[in-house]
Amino acid sequence: MSAPQNTPQFPVPHQSPRNKKTDSLIAVLIAIIIGMFAGILHRTMEGVSYYEAVKTAGGAAVGVAVLFLMILGYIWP
Repeated sequence: MSAPQNTPQFPVPHQSPRNKKTDSLIAVLIAIIIGMFAGILHRTMEGVSYYEAVKTAGGAAVGVAVLFLMILGYIWP
């Protein structure tokens, strides 16, 4: 017998699986916050109308939400 086969095996600590619904909800909420920030920033920096700022915020929120969900889908086993 070789030495690696005789070494004691230490127990691996139990890792609880993360809740996918919670991760998705957190990702979408963060995306909405980032999207709204982008809309406000767009409005203040360029002096556009409120409608344009809301359109920008909505588009950014959807884009970031899709990006976060793609990243979470890649990370989840």
